[in-house]
Amino acid sequence: MTTVDVPLEKTTHELAAALDDCHDQAAPGDVVVSPRGWVIASAARVADGAVVPGGWAELHAARRETPSPARQQALFADGLLRLQRQTLHRLLDAVVRRLEERTADGANLLNRQLVRGAVADVALALSEADDLSDQPGETRRRWLIHQVLVAAGRTLIKLYGASGFTAEGPGHLVHLLELLGNTYLHPGEGGVGDG
Repeated sequence: MTTVDVPLEKTTHELAAALDDCHDQAAPGDVVVSPRGWVIASAARVADGAVVPGGWAELHAARRETPSPARQQALFADGLLRLQRQTLHRLLDAVVRRLEERTADGANLLNRQLVRGAVADVALALSEADDLSDQPGETRRRWLIHQVLVAAGRTLIKLYGASGFTAEGPGHLVHLLELLGNTYLHPGEGGVGDG
């Protein structure tokens, strides 16, 4: 049996760099602080922070007193959603390659009906996330897209198999994407936002 692994260590470094790029696009040379006063960025950029829960040494989280201006938060949120979608597309590709190469009882796992259905559901969810970009209300729209992507990520981890849940598996990456979205995209206590 051959396995195709998501190169998690490289992905972690890539993700930290991509997250810093999202900060730069929204607030050049600075970081974007969430509406609740949290910032998550590379350890180099937030040297005074603590390691993000889950043991991502490349990423730090810190509290700041003043949230960033709404325009910076909006630009950062759009960049974060692009990063989440791109990462899940990459993980979907890795899952399909992995399933194509694995067999059980002499049959290719990707050819099993339930597996094919789950892969199709993830592909559909990623497409749905793109379609939601036309919905009104920025905060509501971003939160809905994030929720669709969270569900897709969780399905991908199940499809990846048991190793998806190990410390070296991609579950760690999916968890971090959820954490980032929950930190920066959550609409707050009043509901779904500007709907």
